[in-house]
Amino acid sequence: MSLPPAVLARALTALIEAPETGLSTLATLLSEHGVRVAREAGEGTRPLEHHGETVHFACAPELSVVVEPLLRAALARLADKEERQRIHERMELLSAASFEGLFVHVDGSIIDANARMSEMLGFSHEEVLGRAPLELCVVPEDRAQVLERMQNRVEGEYVITGTRKDGSQFRAELQAKQGRLGKRPVRVVAFRDVTARERTQALLRESEQRLRDLAEQAFDIMVLSRDRVVLDARGRLTQLLGYQREEVIGRTVEEFVAIPRSSTEFERIGTFETMLRAKDGEEIPAAVTAVYSTLEGEPVRVSGLRDLREARRHETERRRLEQRVERSERLNSLGVLAGGIAHDFNNLLVGVLGNADLLARRLVGEDRAIAESIRSAGRSAADLTRQMLVYAGRRETGPRTLIALGPLLEELHGLLAASLSKGAELSLEIDAGATVLADRAALTQVVMNLLTNASDALREGRGHIRAKAQRVPALGGRWQDALGAVSPAREWVLLEVRDDGVGMDEATVGRVFEPFFTTKEQGHGLGLASCLGIVSAHGGAVLVESTLGVGSTFSVALPAYDAPAATPAVTPKVVTAGGRILVVDDEPLVRQLLVQALQFDGFEVLEAPDGAAALEVLARTTLDVVVLDLTMPGLDGAEVLRRIRQSGNQVPVVLSSGYAREGLEAALEPGSFQGFLSKPFVLDDLTAVVQQARRQPT
Repeated sequence: MSLPPAVLARALTALIEAPETGLSTLATLLSEHGVRVAREAGEGTRPLEHHGETVHFACAPELSVVVEPLLRAALARLADKEERQRIHERMELLSAASFEGLFVHVDGSIIDANARMSEMLGFSHEEVLGRAPLELCVVPEDRAQVLERMQNRVEGEYVITGTRKDGSQFRAELQAKQGRLGKRPVRVVAFRDVTARERTQALLRESEQRLRDLAEQAFDIMVLSRDRVVLDARGRLTQLLGYQREEVIGRTVEEFVAIPRSSTEFERIGTFETMLRAKDGEEIPAAVTAVYSTLEGEPVRVSGLRDLREARRHETERRRLEQRVERSERLNSLGVLAGGIAHDFNNLLVGVLGNADLLARRLVGEDRAIAESIRSAGRSAADLTRQMLVYAGRRETGPRTLIALGPLLEELHGLLAASLSKGAELSLEIDAGATVLADRAALTQVVMNLLTNASDALREGRGHIRAKAQRVPALGGRWQDALGAVSPAREWVLLEVRDDGVGMDEATVGRVFEPFFTTKEQGHGLGLASCLGIVSAHGGAVLVESTLGVGSTFSVALPAYDAPAATPAVTPKVVTAGGRILVVDDEPLVRQLLVQALQFDGFEVLEAPDGAAALEVLARTTLDVVVLDLTMPGLDGAEVLRRIRQSGNQVPVVLSSGYAREGLEAALEPGSFQGFLSKPFVLDDLTAVVQQARRQPT
């Protein structure tokens, strides 16, 4: 028994055209001819497994040779259909899960696209198919480069600006690949939205640029190296080392380091200092900050270098200023000490000298000689204290007149010829405009001290001394180290005394103006100290420059002056002998001496222990002269003088003091006092200044 040909034809047609229903159709056809086909086992059935599918059937033995191949074919078609379904589902899943839009186009026409592509552009799948990708998703300004790549079949990645259905734009990365679909050549394109990535990269570039700018501002040079070989260098390379960037790339780091401390320094991390060698051979101190980083995924050493020359200069200048301030403070402290001691000592010397004078006037013979010896010793002590007060800036240097330094130096040249070393050769260089306003005696003391010191500094008393006086419009930068007051807004007269003697070391130079400091075997150390005080009192400055074994130069700067216009002469008053004098002093010893000395000269003398008592006497008594101490507790002499003049009283006033407080007399009205008695004094000085004050017009 066999199946009719028509049945076989219908079965084969069902298997070919409808594989998903082929098995059920075949089972129906075969059941008409006594064949049972089922998925589950039944009575008398036997299983048939093919391609993972199982079916149970029962038929006459003679039909098995026809039925079994038909069932195998049906199972194979069913398995193939299920496999295709699974592949399709996997492809749909992959397409839906893709982060990229995918499309395939042939000759510029899209033949397929995944769901992500439609979602990304805002089109439906049907709207995408058949469209040209250039018009669909590329902005007009980028279409030319895309078309060129399509025509030349260029593969690889590139970035364009994409556009969506709603007209919005985004940055898109395209990756194209040529392929074949059957026999047709196709182009497969992956389309990815990289707007966020581009923004992140732009922000990263901005951040990197900020860090680079910050690093370039913080460091003079940035160097990238690997295995001690320079990969890149940026910054002030040419200004600092004299190299162009191309000249250093590829060379070893060692070539640019002058004095490495060790070989490990070239791999050292952290902050340290080194010495760089410039192209011209100059050695440059530098601070290095080095860290490890990466460049294109490879490890590199990043080094930031800062030029330390300016910082070293600032540090040197700071130390120099600190030393200058320290020296100035030390000298001021010594000045305060010396001035205080000298002032108190002066008051004692007033009693010694005054009483010695009184004794000398009253005694005769050997007793008078003893009094004269006491007075001579007192004057020597007074000279010493006078120098201390001049150094301390607490003593008026005397009346000031216009002095041309040329004639003064020539005069001293003759006077010093005998006192200077016999082997000393003194030369003068004088500017005709070198005129100053000064106390002649004090200025003479300064010049003589400087010339004598220069002579003493000569080796074995032989050498050359040059004294130079000139007028200059301004002082140079070296005067920053001078002692005294230097104002840039005026002209100056410079007096320089230079010798080629033994010179001084730095430590000695720093102390030469200290009182009681001396390098001489015999000397009290007040010569240069008093010179500084005199020059400072005249509004000038002193500068010493010296090199051990070469010589020294002492420079004095004083304000320059021009010759004054002529002033009419004043006829002095004619005074008679005697008169009434008020003595005002808070020191009983000094006050008693003044009273006795003036009474000895024939004056009627009143006395007051302080300023308040003096004003009471002035209010009720007519006086010829007032001798007024400047430094008193309570109302000082300056305040008493102001009140006298404010009351309209024109009595002549003689100010008396061992020193004048800084700026005290400068604050007084011009012409408000008629004389100045410097403590300590001898009685002849007292008589002379009182008579002079009485003769001056008030």
